[in-house]
Amino acid sequence: MIKRNWRTLLIFFALSIDIIAIITSAMTAYFIRNLIPNLPPLSSYMSIRLEVIFGLMLIFSAMMIGVYRATSHSNSIRQYYLAGKAYLYTILCLFSFLYIFQNNTIPRRFTIIFFLILPIVFIAGRLLFNQFVKYMQRRGYGVHNVLLAGYDNGGMNIIHRFKNFPELGYDIKGIVTNQKKDPLTPTQIHGTFVPKYSLSEFENVVIANNIDRAFVPSTNTVSNGYVQVLNLCRKHSVKLKVLSEDSDQLLHLSRVYDIAGITIFSPQRARIDLMKRLLKRLFDIAFASLSLLLISPILITASVAIFIETGMPILFRQKRAAIKGGKKFYFYKFRSMIKNADAIKESLFEKNESDGALFKIKNDPRMTRVGKLIRKFSIDELPQLINVLKGEMSIVGPRPLPVSDLEKLKETKEFWKSIRDREKLKPGITGLWQISGRSKIGFREMIWLDLYYVENQSLLLDLEILFATIPVVLFGKGAY
Repeated sequence: MIKRNWRTLLIFFALSIDIIAIITSAMTAYFIRNLIPNLPPLSSYMSIRLEVIFGLMLIFSAMMIGVYRATSHSNSIRQYYLAGKAYLYTILCLFSFLYIFQNNTIPRRFTIIFFLILPIVFIAGRLLFNQFVKYMQRRGYGVHNVLLAGYDNGGMNIIHRFKNFPELGYDIKGIVTNQKKDPLTPTQIHGTFVPKYSLSEFENVVIANNIDRAFVPSTNTVSNGYVQVLNLCRKHSVKLKVLSEDSDQLLHLSRVYDIAGITIFSPQRARIDLMKRLLKRLFDIAFASLSLLLISPILITASVAIFIETGMPILFRQKRAAIKGGKKFYFYKFRSMIKNADAIKESLFEKNESDGALFKIKNDPRMTRVGKLIRKFSIDELPQLINVLKGEMSIVGPRPLPVSDLEKLKETKEFWKSIRDREKLKPGITGLWQISGRSKIGFREMIWLDLYYVENQSLLLDLEILFATIPVVLFGKGAY
């Protein structure tokens, strides 16, 4: 039970350590503040109240930036970096609030002492936490026996990364290869030899070494095979992950980080946890309802501007789906183009600046003046909140694509089968593609990012993506 839920327990332990650090820092700041002469004593009630306010701000910032999701798959340096960002963002927000509103109810000396002490206590707590994680790893908790299912030596870089970060808990037991030339010569990594096995030995190696993870170091294999490996992984409950060759670039673009490479594909699991689905749906309803209420002036202004420029209709409806042949629904947007935009789309295909099922032209002649503005700041996407309330979409999820564009794709049947997991979750208003450059990202890269999201979806990841969406929308990054 503990090993099966180790990742969740790690997040809980890390959160507990941070709460203890906040309480300890607040208590220390309270006693130091009351030792300063010629100052009226600070009441314990006020210190507790401030402790709760600061604590909630810090924990919220940490969740938005991904501190806790990184606990189980990032090295300690990366965790400290993310925690430092959360700390600085909290300070910036707090002191900006105090300055702008000239708030005098929060005692500044207590606040300064608290934020000076907190990093010291936090680092001490995390050092103890990391020692605890290492101690538990020596006892087999959080350790995964790994096979690298690579037909060639393309996965050597992945092995080096796993070896450089032992805290990730990946114990490489061997490489499965299909090379005809000297396939079984062990590979030396960091002074140790990693054995190689032929593809025919895969099942025996899985059983003998109690393998629970297998990594494929190339996206090309998603549509070109590994059927035997995939079926054996399902048979023995081994999690199979396909890694992108462009993982560094994708990670840099998306600003959502993961283990040594970005996981882009995993065989379909038996089910998505019912509680996850329920929490996600409740979050979607609450967020969409509140958002519609708050942005109603923007919706009204955009509607009036569109009507004045080009008349009715205000909204644009289009059939969309997650994959070819998948479930279809009517997708709502503010109309940003002329009324007969779809009719002249065929004549513009040769000017398409994207690929696959993505049709993008930077200076699209069909765009209206209002359309250019609302697209730049993603205002045209806001009516999709209606789709969310109807249960057709989610706030965060894979991007739905026009059915007409999907039908034009010439991909193989095996490709569509390999990405069917894209339909496991409802399509989203925002997602990894939107925060990764949008129009600068190609069709296949978008698919890989969406598959990564489907496999790793959680409320924490949704919050990270929403937080990263804010600057993308405000600065119109990659939108046209």
